[in-house]
Amino acid sequence: MNKGMSQDHIQQLTESDLFKQVSDICAVVNTVTDVQQLLEVSLSRTLRLFGARRGSVFIMDENTKCLLLKAAEGLQQTEVNQMMKRIGEGVVGRVAEQKIPIVVENIETDERFVNYRARKSYQTPSFICAPLLIKDHLIGVINITDKLSGAGFGRADLQLLDFLAMQIALNYRRIELYERFRSILKRSEELKNELGKSSQETTKLRRQIIAHERLATVGKMAGGIAHEFNNPLDGVLRYTNLCLKQVGDDEVIRSYLLEIKNGLNRMTTIVRNLLACSRRSEKPLQMIRPDVVVDQAIQAVQSEAQHKNVRIEKEVGPGLPDLKDLGLESILVNLLRNAVDALKPGGLVKISAVHLEHNGHVVFQVADNGPGIPDSEDPSKIFEPFYTTKDMEKGCGLGLTIVSEIVKSYQGQIQVESAPGEGATFIVTIPIETRDL
Repeated sequence: MNKGMSQDHIQQLTESDLFKQVSDICAVVNTVTDVQQLLEVSLSRTLRLFGARRGSVFIMDENTKCLLLKAAEGLQQTEVNQMMKRIGEGVVGRVAEQKIPIVVENIETDERFVNYRARKSYQTPSFICAPLLIKDHLIGVINITDKLSGAGFGRADLQLLDFLAMQIALNYRRIELYERFRSILKRSEELKNELGKSSQETTKLRRQIIAHERLATVGKMAGGIAHEFNNPLDGVLRYTNLCLKQVGDDEVIRSYLLEIKNGLNRMTTIVRNLLACSRRSEKPLQMIRPDVVVDQAIQAVQSEAQHKNVRIEKEVGPGLPDLKDLGLESILVNLLRNAVDALKPGGLVKISAVHLEHNGHVVFQVADNGPGIPDSEDPSKIFEPFYTTKDMEKGCGLGLTIVSEIVKSYQGQIQVESAPGEGATFIVTIPIETRDL
């Protein structure tokens, strides 16, 4: 198989055409009326993007715990009728079981599927398959094969399909919520004696719809940012490292280059954590020291604090255990930056970390003596995407959303305590033992 041809169709697209086709798939939800139409149109446009003739979408049946075929193109009728996959069965079942995307360059030689052979109707032995996920909840699986060119699929194809699968899952959930929303409205008209309960459910569903719409927007934006920034950032980091090797004994230039490298690493972390708003990102395996992370977070906002004449005090308890690096620095940087922004000159921010040995948690607190949260504001709204009380030039309302999503990845909790005129305190509780998600 000629790996150099793995992106032959997509490589022929201009950047604007590629973004247009990706955007069309993301925006399908605005033109369809039900989940079946969503799956069929999304699959058709995805096949067109990859230049493939054959694909399928399976949806998880909550009753049977099996994957049922809901949309397909290029399959023979005998294959379509009553097609069902068990968890762990074949390529589709394996993806559903592990909840990770898979690329198969040649099913005939792939050691992961030694007892599995492609049907005779398949034109090529290469597949890409990705789970439709919302957080850790499996919606279904999308499978693409048979490029018109006869070429195989590669890692770049898989990364693009994984992003599209995330968008299809979000759109699927949005239409489900809309259908439930319409059902509740109809029921409220028929059963006026239950109007109070229906109204409460409607309000809750409406908020869920808005939250999913915002997360879908974050997902599209995150995909664009990752596409535009990851490759240039990688190149700049590579040349910075080469410069560090060549700089010799000039400590001044070396210090400048190290500052550049630290800044680039932070930019990479920001892109990764922005992706975490709409889908779990891959977790680094290394462990980190909380006391070191606290110092790094303070250093990241120190210049802003000094510019506003705001003091930052820290109190780190002894014996803090190491934690997994799932984005702890981003949590603390965002909380510190929000605290500094809320203060007038002469204000004070306190950051602390303590190990609660009796229940196996590390607790971080970021407190300020600013104006606090007004009584008129709902504290739960501050973690919603794009909710902000700042001026437009100071932020877009994603900082606390990122914090909330990273805390969830730790299976931790975040609380806010505030009263008007008495400042605000954010309390982040993280378990030492974080189960694998």
